[in-house]
Amino acid sequence: MRLINLMFVLLINAVPLIGVKYHGWSASTVVLLYWVENLLIAVFTSARILLHRVLTRKRGHWRTGQLGTLVNNKPSPHGLLGEYAMMAFVFTLVHGFFVGVFISMASENHADNPVWSVSGGQLRQGAIWMAATMLLEFLVDAATIRSRSFAWIKTYVEQRMSRVLILHVAIIAGVGGMMLTDSPFALLYALIALKTLWGLATANASADAETAAAQPFATATSTGAAGRKGTGARAQAGRKPDVERGAAALEDEQVMPA
Repeated sequence: MRLINLMFVLLINAVPLIGVKYHGWSASTVVLLYWVENLLIAVFTSARILLHRVLTRKRGHWRTGQLGTLVNNKPSPHGLLGEYAMMAFVFTLVHGFFVGVFISMASENHADNPVWSVSGGQLRQGAIWMAATMLLEFLVDAATIRSRSFAWIKTYVEQRMSRVLILHVAIIAGVGGMMLTDSPFALLYALIALKTLWGLATANASADAETAAAQPFATATSTGAAGRKGTGARAQAGRKPDVERGAAALEDEQVMPA
């Protein structure tokens, strides 16, 4: 499974590289395509959560505050799907506004340079390629998702949240840097390379985390308890949160009645 994940990372990151090198895509089109990638990640991650909930009916899907997001300074009252979807789509749409402003500014400041113009055809082509790759990845996961634990889907979602947040920052930083140059392709290639390397590294880390998540109680209790051995009051107090997390993880794996 690890090799399959790495293969999909390479395929997704190959899309803008092939587009720029062989199809003449503009820099602005690639930047906007990266935003579309984030939107697609949110769509397919939500689809995974929904499919896992329907097929497994794990109790954790209905427990609130799974991802630690806050609503009015209180844990989110929504289940895993609602909590993730609200965070991912609202953040992505707001970020899309800023990406649009940056691209508009770049287009106005470099009106005579076609590399800053957005091509609807190029963007549509890139989005189709990315969507097709993500759909294939989703279908691969769907084949085994019924047998996956709740801890697995929660870990998967947490990894996607961190990936999206970092990619948003990279997009803004990349656009800002490219606006300072008349020929942004050198920086664009560097952004593509760094994003690919980072994607491979996080995919590898995700595979390790998802493997550990297969044993939810052990995952929840081993990290902190290992360093708090003993029978004293302080050791007992230190172990209590780990035991509580382990108990919650086990409850998350219970199957709700149909």
